[in-house]
Parts: sequence; C-alpha cells; structure tokens
Amino acid sequence: MLSPIKKIYKHHLPERQLLIRQNGEVKYLNISSIVQLSLLSLITLAFIWLIFSSTKYFTLNQKISTTHNNLQQSKQSLDQLTNQYQKKHHALNKQLTQLQDQQLFLQNIVDSLPFGINPENDGSNIPSEPKIQKNELLDKKVSLLDKMDMSKNLLSDIKLKQDHDLIQLSNQVQQRQNALDNALNNTGITHKMFQAHYVTNTSAQGGPLYDLSTRATEKQKNIIDQLIELKELETALQNIPVKLPAKDYYISSLYGYRKDPMSKRRSMHKGIDMAGWIKTQIFAPASGMVKRAGRNGSYGNFIEIDHLNGFSTRYGHLHKIKVKKGQTITKNDVIGLMGSTGRSTSTHLHYEVMFNKKTINPLKITKALENVL
Repeated sequence: MLSPIKKIYKHHLPERQLLIRQNGEVKYLNISSIVQLSLLSLITLAFIWLIFSSTKYFTLNQKISTTHNNLQQSKQSLDQLTNQYQKKHHALNKQLTQLQDQQLFLQNIVDSLPFGINPENDGSNIPSEPKIQKNELLDKKVSLLDKMDMSKNLLSDIKLKQDHDLIQLSNQVQQRQNALDNALNNTGITHKMFQAHYVTNTSAQGGPLYDLSTRATEKQKNIIDQLIELKELETALQNIPVKLPAKDYYISSLYGYRKDPMSKRRSMHKGIDMAGWIKTQIFAPASGMVKRAGRNGSYGNFIEIDHLNGFSTRYGHLHKIKVKKGQTITKNDVIGLMGSTGRSTSTHLHYEVMFNKKTINPLKITKALENVL
C-alpha cells in the first residue's frame, strides 16, 4: 500500500538539487522527496495551526467582548438595583422614623390623659394579624427588594393601626369632654359660663420647652388642643365643691322655698341644712382660700371659702371654727365643728354653694358631678 503513495509523492515531489554558491565554490544540496514531503507537511501543519489559532483567537475575543458586554449590563443592572435599594431603604427609614414619632406621640397622649379616661387601646401594639408575617420576611427564596416591599407593607399596616388608635383616642377625649359639659349643664352652669370665670394657674410650673408647633401634624395638633382644653377643664373642676362637707348627717331642710322654721312665713332657703351630732367634723369639699371666718349675724359662727373659678362656699351655725381668714386649705381639711350658733333651732350645718355670687343648689352639683369627677 505504501508503494502507490510513494510513487505519488515522488511524482509530484521529485528529488531536487539546491545550488549553493559560497566563497567561489559551488555546492549542491540534494533534497529528497521525503524531505520535501516533510517540509510541505510542516508548512501545511503550520498553516492549519495558524488558521486554527486565528479562529480560536477571534472566538475567544468574541467571548471576551460578549462577557465584557454582559459585565457592563450586569454592572448597570447592579447600579439600578443599588439605586432602588437606596431609595427603598431611605423610604423605609423615613417611614420607620415617622412610625416611631407617631408611636411616641400616641404614648405621650395616653400618659397625658386625665384619670377619668381609661383608653381601650393605648396604641402600643402592632397589628395582631399583619398581611405579611415575619417568617415570610426571613424566607431565603425572597429577594432583598421583595423583603423590603414586604416590610413596607407591614409598616403601612402599622401606620393604619396607629391612625386608627389616634382617632380612637381623639374620640375618647371628645367623649370625656362631652360628659363633663353635660354634667356642668345639669348643674345649671354652662361650659361657656364656667370658662368666663376660669383662671389658669401657672404658679410653680416650668421645665424645658419641647415646642410641638413645627413638628406635629395637623391631626396631632388638633388632638393636643383637645387634650389641653380637657385637662384645663378637669383641673378647674377639681376646685368645684362636689362633695357635701360632713360624713355623718341627714338633710333636715332642702334648698329653695320653704316655711321659715321660726317665723312660719314664706321664705327662700339659699342652702341646705345638714343635721348631725354636736361637734361633727366639717371638712372642705374642695381646695381654696378662707375668705371670712368669725361671727356673722344669724349665721352664727361662720366660714366662707373662695374656691376660684367663680365658686365659693359658706358654712353657718358652727360650734367651733378651725381656720383663719387668708388661710389656704386643701380638699378634706377639717375647717370647723357642727353646732347651733346664730339663728338655729338645733345642731346642724347651714351649707351654701355660690357661683358668680349667686347661690345654687348644692345637691344639684353633687348629683350632676359626683360620678364624673
């Protein structure tokens, strides 16, 4: 089989002589067919290798170019994701800060509520059944941006609940305000009449200023104004003489028109008579300052106390007076002992309540306000 091949390459590649001239001498270099075939094979292999290498180079270069483009696209996508992350992260931080401020505001509102209000919901709990559960946020299959979206939804649920709690607190404050206004109306004294005599006490007060004028929202400002108005009313009502000023007694004569116990004539009784044992302790039904203390005609031993905000009380027929004019007293302080001095038939206390220098029925005040203060 080698003979035909040998004949072919010897036919196409006959033995050749290479003439070499050097230093005046001529030499002949015989190049056999096998050498020519070997050189041709080497050249062919070199050419094939060159083509193969060039193809690999261009292919590799194309891959590098494609990879570079992919990297550029990936970098752009990463930059976009980074921008989205930063925007969402900033939005979440802003939303979280707002929620924390709202939560602090709700807690401060709850802490500021008068004792007459028992809040049903203090706004301190997050929704019990949020749309996105915590374990969903920890799922590794969920992307970071998806988790941030879920967190945003969860924070939105909390915001809705906080808004609901704020409305509830506002309603409770308004309900308490309405209850006090109605109670005042039942005494015959309107809120407007009471406000006309209300004196704001700023003595012995102070502390750092935390101005909410610029930081609070309109809704927050409204409920703050509601709460301030309510607290001022609650404070002012503490000085109203609601309780009757003795423990052991019975009502021996009511307020209003009656037959005078001595002259038997028609007369106006401007207080109530509280009968009891001699020397029964009489206490102040509210804080105030003693305006008068001493003998006062038919009142006998007499005390008058100014309770501010238009209210004052009078006590007649006392056995003994235990306070002095100008003395500041607090609620439940003992001011005297029950007796029968002055124009009196027997041991009792003549008790008057005055508003704006006019007498009003003490029992009416007690009935209207005792259960709301």
